[in-house]
Amino acid sequence: METEDRLAMLKNRTDAELEKFFKSKIKQVKNDNKPKELMEIIESLEKFTLNSGKRIRPILFYFGYIVGGGKDKPEALKASISIELIHSYLLIHDDIIDRDNFRHGNFSMHYSYAKKSENDFKDIDSKHFGISMAIIAGDMASALGYEILTNSNFSIDLKIKAIEKLNQIVSNTVAGEALDVVLVEYPNVEIKRICEMQKYKTAKYTIEGPLQLGAILAGANKDFLDSLSRFAIPAGIAFQIQDDIIGIFGNEKKIGKPVGSDIKEGKKTLLFAKALEKASDAQRRILNSSLGNKKININDIDRVRDIITKTGSLEFSINKAKELTEGAKKSLNDLETSEENKKFLNNLADFVVQRKY
Repeated sequence: METEDRLAMLKNRTDAELEKFFKSKIKQVKNDNKPKELMEIIESLEKFTLNSGKRIRPILFYFGYIVGGGKDKPEALKASISIELIHSYLLIHDDIIDRDNFRHGNFSMHYSYAKKSENDFKDIDSKHFGISMAIIAGDMASALGYEILTNSNFSIDLKIKAIEKLNQIVSNTVAGEALDVVLVEYPNVEIKRICEMQKYKTAKYTIEGPLQLGAILAGANKDFLDSLSRFAIPAGIAFQIQDDIIGIFGNEKKIGKPVGSDIKEGKKTLLFAKALEKASDAQRRILNSSLGNKKININDIDRVRDIITKTGSLEFSINKAKELTEGAKKSLNDLETSEENKKFLNNLADFVVQRKY
């Protein structure tokens, strides 16, 4: 089975587990006579979580369990959705930080609540209300993620190790997010600092963390987890570089949010850092005036794209992602698992840098 077909199959199975979980949770809240506001929050989380997304993290969680030698695949699939609820929690808060009104082609959580409040209440600060409710909804998503993992049918010892790992994942992501926020305020940022941010915000969160979570529940030892890291970190940074490329050069309908939103938010990416390094004075003025400018239009974005291309930054970033991917694939030689599993991870690494959304 081709990698994309297998990913699609696992996504469908993950979606089914998520639907089953939310149906059960909504029924529980009704039976417990909890406040209707809680019901509305969970229903909002269901819509937000199931709306779209590649499910890459629960898929890697599940696959990490298989690679680690786990046998109870149905239980691993149930447990894997814990990381998707954590993902929803982090995305909801990230959208607030980035002031993004759209996520996967629909309203972000804070913007959705803000729009709803305009109809439900009079004389209200709808923006503040939306942010407040979204923070609460994100907190609830986090609680549900931990609940799923805690209630999974694995031994207490393995679950404790997995929960400790999940705490590390969240902590690493917080560090990466904080670095991302701070780097916006610096006029010049070294490429190594950007790669450090990508390591913590994306590589450890999107690739390494989920793979290791699954492997931990399969009983994998430290040496095995370390060998997964040697694959995951370079693959994860490549994933983020490709994400940044898609964010500027991608198709708006496919990525589900306005192209160039990273430029408007002043995000420091490898694309921008390399372009600034190679730009002429005139080009640098355009780049600096565009980065963080909320009022730029599609013509401004086209000018930025042109500079990124002409300075060689696009080619540099594409080649960097390929280089990292090749390093990740070579590390699989040391991974003690079947050739079939190695092939899937190998193809997954290629998929990371070839995807268009």
